[in-house]
Amino acid sequence: MTEAIPASRCLRCGRVVAPPVPFCPDHPAPMEPVSIDGYGDVVSFTTLHSPPEGFRSPLHLALVALDGGARLFCHGAGTRGIRVGSRVAVEAVDQVYYFSHLGLLDRARLFWHRAGDRGETVAAIVKSAAKRIWRRGDGGGT
Repeated sequence: MTEAIPASRCLRCGRVVAPPVPFCPDHPAPMEPVSIDGYGDVVSFTTLHSPPEGFRSPLHLALVALDGGARLFCHGAGTRGIRVGSRVAVEAVDQVYYFSHLGLLDRARLFWHRAGDRGETVAAIVKSAAKRIWRRGDGGGT
């Protein structure tokens, strides 16, 4: 499970922004503090081999659309295997956001966590399909 990302939501339009800000970027309306899950999809990414002063080369960056609605620029250990649409986890370390690619096992855990009460339904569907496949292999199928 990843950590919650501090954010803010506009009381007028509902826009979610991370990191949190006191006023909406679209109009002068106050924002309320919220937390959003640190999971999202890569919108864009790049590797800078000649980064700005103060950063080590190579500098891996990604724009991530978090599930809660906010978009963040994040640092990463690398962009190998990352594609637009890749599922990533985002964590904050000293107010700097870092992304990490979610492997197959991580995505499965996230799916089951999100399934919640639906998880029982999903488990029943999988169990039923497995029984059908087993019966077919045993000669007792349809």
